[in-house]
Amino acid sequence: MRSAGIKADQATMVALLQACTDLGIGRQAESIHGYIFTCGLNTDVRIATALLILYAKLGRLNASLDVFGEMKHPDRIAWTAMLAGYAMHGNGREAIELFELMVKEGVRPDHVTFTHLLSACSHSGLVKEGKRYFEIMSKIYGVEPRLDHYSCMVDILGRSRLLKDAYELIESMPMEPNSGVWGALLGACRVYGNIELGKEAAERLIALYPSDPRNYIMLSNMYSAAGLWRDASEVRALMKERGLMRNPGCSFIEHGNRIHRFVVGDRSHPESEKIYAKLKELTRKIQEAGFVPRAEFFLHDVEGEVKEDMINKHSEKLAIAYGLLVTGAGVPLIITKNLRICGDCHSTAKVVSLIEKRTITIRDSKRFHHFADGLCCCGDYWWSSSSSSACLCTNYSVSAV
Repeated sequence: MRSAGIKADQATMVALLQACTDLGIGRQAESIHGYIFTCGLNTDVRIATALLILYAKLGRLNASLDVFGEMKHPDRIAWTAMLAGYAMHGNGREAIELFELMVKEGVRPDHVTFTHLLSACSHSGLVKEGKRYFEIMSKIYGVEPRLDHYSCMVDILGRSRLLKDAYELIESMPMEPNSGVWGALLGACRVYGNIELGKEAAERLIALYPSDPRNYIMLSNMYSAAGLWRDASEVRALMKERGLMRNPGCSFIEHGNRIHRFVVGDRSHPESEKIYAKLKELTRKIQEAGFVPRAEFFLHDVEGEVKEDMINKHSEKLAIAYGLLVTGAGVPLIITKNLRICGDCHSTAKVVSLIEKRTITIRDSKRFHHFADGLCCCGDYWWSSSSSSACLCTNYSVSAV
């Protein structure tokens, strides 16, 4: 298009930025950002909004803030996009501050704004604040609660172990609960081991969407985590009978102008021998530091040594090993995963960030996790909430590592 002498406009740049967002390519995004600035399109609110969304989804929240700060007159969509960035990075307090500033500036929030605000409260454990905003959104701002808002509230309550309150909220809903609502309850039931309530939530989900394999997987995983192998096996047999297949867990990392993809036990990468050698070295270092792989996160009834071997080859760990292998000392690693990061990989990433002195960012299906100096920005909020998934890394001292 440029070779043909056709000048890019707003629509061109928004489409380009959306493509970069979908692909998760950072280096190309920087080049396009430079082109936008050179062409004088950086003052366009729609382009700037697409740019801040891109940076937020690349794990570069500070860059999003810079773009937002340069906007002279951000509209409601821009304010909401920045709030969504805070939410996905688990910055609940900052999201609330931004929301209050938005209202102070005379910008009226809509239902999308409140969805991201409640999501931010959920990821930061801000139960009191979440309840307050859910209550005033209709009374003060005239925004009637929708399914997304109820889903966020069930998530807020469920993550805080308030499963009874979450169920009562579902029962009081003026509309029929959807998969997001029941899925939030099922996820909490699995973490806190409430089999009875979790089974009801799973049955509701399967009744709503009998062809969605995720619902069967969540129920099976809940049974497995509780050691109910027979029940878990029956659920997986039902999946097989209905011809349902789950999407495999994949992790992605950008290097050398391409995206490298890994799955559990992957040996298809041309550098696989070096990757596994690096992974073996990492495993030795973290075991010497006192870390024990959390085999209970591998939810199949197999022998302990087999579990440990399989959990040590999770896609996140392969991506981390590859990133350490191909980048220089101190270079941050940014990894994307299509599913939620498991508790063992979360703990491992914390330890690796400490012993390798690296910042590691992992974006899973729910949010971003920023690991540095043996800590995660999420404060182990979800993982440490359950005794069965508490992070072992929190007991490490710097001297031990």
